[in-house]
Amino acid sequence: MAVVACAGLRAQAPEVALTRPGLIVITSISGEAATAIAGQRRPAKVNDRVRVDMVLSTGRKSLAALSFSNGVALELGPDSELEVEELLQAPFTGNPKPELMKEEPSVSRTRVRLVRGDLRLVVKRLKVSAGSAFVVAVPAGNARVGDGSFQAMVRMSEVGLGTCAIELERGSGEFEPLGGSYVGIPAGRRLAFAIEVDRSTGAVKIGEMPKETPALKK
Repeated sequence: MAVVACAGLRAQAPEVALTRPGLIVITSISGEAATAIAGQRRPAKVNDRVRVDMVLSTGRKSLAALSFSNGVALELGPDSELEVEELLQAPFTGNPKPELMKEEPSVSRTRVRLVRGDLRLVVKRLKVSAGSAFVVAVPAGNARVGDGSFQAMVRMSEVGLGTCAIELERGSGEFEPLGGSYVGIPAGRRLAFAIEVDRSTGAVKIGEMPKETPALKK
């Protein structure tokens, strides 16, 4: 994959000590959605909070939209599953509406994992130089988005074979493949990977980084 200039992310400051949780709220649901934590599953509703270690899933022909207190908007596609692994944010004054933000109000650190299905992000400009990060984990590695729009897809079979793809539609971002290091991802390029998961050990193998492929379907 071509290495492109991504100075804002390259210059990321050392990880800051954040201790307070941020906020994620479900803003809309079309069809069926559910949340689960510690094995307890219940139907999701609009205005529910999504917390760390919680898994949000959608049914067939269903969608769910999330709003983050750092200004990020996330849409989870049909038959999808998303786990929130980390959400920390420094305190900030006022109560700005995420949809009106041009950038995040304070330093934050977020990590979500797309287990299966599709997601799309719209990321307001993060304070990357101060230590902010928004990471989307997929079986092939980790995508870190600084601003703009981004989408990801994961399809896995019951025998541990599947594919995943990412695309930075616009803005700035980097990708860290398993066993590799972060490199810039050019806007408009779809990166697709073949995935093989060892069902006994959980070890993941990915195919080689492909050449440029057509953009994900909008």
